[in-house]
Amino acid sequence: MAGAETIFGGLTTMTIAAFLASLGLAAYVGNRRRETRTTLSAPLEGKTIGTPKAGLKMLPVEREDPDLLETAAISRHIAGLMLDNEWTEIGNEIAGWERRLASTPGGARYHDIACDTALSGLQGLIDDAPRAAISDLDAAEVELSHFVDTFQRAPEDHVQALLAARAHLTLGEAFRADHWPEPLHAEAWRRMARHFVAAGAILDTFDPIDHISPLLAEAHYRHALGSPGGAARLPDLYARWIDLDPANPAIYDFHADLLADPDFYTDQDILNEADRATARTEDTMGLAGYAMFFLPLFDRRRGARDLADPDLLATALMNLADTDASQAEVNRAANALAVEAEATGNIALSDTLYLMVQTQLDVIYPRLWTLSEDSIQMLVQEAAETIPELVTDILPKTGNLARAA
Repeated sequence: MAGAETIFGGLTTMTIAAFLASLGLAAYVGNRRRETRTTLSAPLEGKTIGTPKAGLKMLPVEREDPDLLETAAISRHIAGLMLDNEWTEIGNEIAGWERRLASTPGGARYHDIACDTALSGLQGLIDDAPRAAISDLDAAEVELSHFVDTFQRAPEDHVQALLAARAHLTLGEAFRADHWPEPLHAEAWRRMARHFVAAGAILDTFDPIDHISPLLAEAHYRHALGSPGGAARLPDLYARWIDLDPANPAIYDFHADLLADPDFYTDQDILNEADRATARTEDTMGLAGYAMFFLPLFDRRRGARDLADPDLLATALMNLADTDASQAEVNRAANALAVEAEATGNIALSDTLYLMVQTQLDVIYPRLWTLSEDSIQMLVQEAAETIPELVTDILPKTGNLARAA
């Protein structure tokens, strides 16, 4: 036990009770306790790794994790259809994935991967252009016309509309004046405005709620983000986007840049938004929305960690790694707990990390951790040494969360 206590302190009865109480979520939401009961005495990454102790658990390491493999497979599939000029089939595939909210083990939505792949040719032409003259983006304008033509042949297809609008927005961003030499600013600005107006004209006829389309919600958000005066509409557009796909962590990450700006959001606004994020996932993912909301903010907004309730965050991350989660999601949640436990020294986070590692983690995907593999394996050993009685005696009485060490 000494090694475990050196890093995290002992597992406390209060923390165990808090974790078990998290199975009854409603009472825990209202209990915003902000006390730090112990501090980390040494960084995790600085831990000296010794010989694995006899009888303690070691986990397999998988370098080609399924999240990467699945993402690559979706990209290759869409790229193949693009080469065959099968844009109708691309639209059908994206619509089906969006309807099912199909995702990789790590939570990346197939429809997001597919749209990024579909627009990658246009983005490549923009990235390769020297931007010494407006005509340097002529090839990109031609590529854009293909998306517009495809949409005009299927004017009721919301995916083709989405791709055409996103293409206009992509090219509009490329014409933002600060990307160009000063003598070209006026013409670049006119081109940018033209593309944003064209994108808006398409999007105005496609309501995300009517089509139950998070892709359309994203496009409306992107359009407002780049439009004069559009910032005032972003909170409502973000809420609509989240409501259409509340479990998608990429949405919270996308909006975090605006949330990080104190000119737009006060500390109280952040707390209110955190409550709303929690409410959106409570019926399906417990308190997971609380973690998805706060994690992207910690490195972007000064003081965000002080706003987050560590006990609530610990429970939210455990909800992210529940029995329905993939191992990619468990790895991400465990790493987030390790990072936040080290950053704050809060025992609720560190104890929950031990619980998660011992009961939920079956394989290590190194790509998803900020710790070294040796440090992760030491953490696995410490968890196995610290809480065997909890795993074998307490958790089995509460349901199916526990697995034998």
